[in-house]
Amino acid sequence: MKVLCITDCADRAETELFIRLSRQAGNFAVMSNPGGRYHGLLLDAGLEVIPLQIHSRLDRQATALIRETVYAGDYDIVHAFNSRAVSCMLRAAKDHRARLLAYRGVTTGVSYTKPEAWTTFLNPRLDGIMCVAEAIRQALLSVRLLWLHLPAAKVTTIHKGHELAWYDVEPASLGEFGVPAGATTLCCISRDSAKKGTLTLLEAFDALPDELNCHLLLVGSVDRNAKVRARSAHCRHPERVHFAGYRNDVTNILRAADLLVSPSASGEGLPRVVIEAMCVDTPVVATDTGGTRELVLDGETGLLVPPRNAPALAAAINAALADRDATRRRAAAARERIGREFNAGQTAANTFAWYQERLASAP
Repeated sequence: MKVLCITDCADRAETELFIRLSRQAGNFAVMSNPGGRYHGLLLDAGLEVIPLQIHSRLDRQATALIRETVYAGDYDIVHAFNSRAVSCMLRAAKDHRARLLAYRGVTTGVSYTKPEAWTTFLNPRLDGIMCVAEAIRQALLSVRLLWLHLPAAKVTTIHKGHELAWYDVEPASLGEFGVPAGATTLCCISRDSAKKGTLTLLEAFDALPDELNCHLLLVGSVDRNAKVRARSAHCRHPERVHFAGYRNDVTNILRAADLLVSPSASGEGLPRVVIEAMCVDTPVVATDTGGTRELVLDGETGLLVPPRNAPALAAAINAALADRDATRRRAAAARERIGREFNAGQTAANTFAWYQERLASAP
């Protein structure tokens, strides 16, 4: 089997997937952005790596390079791992015999009324979509317009795999962000998006008892959100809300925190931050959005609450901090389950089996 994967700045899990797939496919290559954090791991593993940067869905230069690569290598499978790559791949290889596959990591954004969807995930030439969570698969299958819909056989769920050893890191010093020694630290990783539910979290934070001595550490580009900044300034204890900005040491911060709170309102796929917290034994309280419930089994591997419900979120946080023994047991169960059911080897095996199935289904 000859396989070509097209990515941008792949994360650790995608990078390791490529390395493992290369051991199963007879001929394997990756088109990857040299500026990616883990690009060097591909080179160190001895993979055939073709430098590629995709600047837009209509990137003519990237499309031309993909076309040249696909036809020169005469691949059986071409698998694109982001929307820009999917669009360029479909234009570049639409007339080639290869099975053209896509990766999907979020539940929202695909509709028959959106022109860009016709150039990506709803394009009839696309032969398969790999969803990182079952919630994403169900979201895609629910997209309809009159008689138009995606065939169920075209869409599959393969959870992104991780390895516990990747997260064997030292805890960060939270004093760097103004968190005092001995404080109970709630951590939230969020970009600047209303979908991430940070305002709901601030309401819940305001409802926590003072004696818990909780501090809230907000990590990510959410520090640029004016509404979040304004709301935090009006908290009962604004001095207990800390903004860390974008960080490359998120896992270290999570290991130092007492609790990860994921308050997303919508759009989650299989949230990496929840996986990372589970890998470092940090307990999780999260909202029931997208694929989060596939990770957080309520009462077993964390606590799950409805989205946009500040009282329920506050109650779950309070419960997690009130019974630390039960919380530690859930955290231990979560870590064990990640190692057992969300590991990188299993993801590679499932992906390769899907490639074989897609080839067998070719007309």
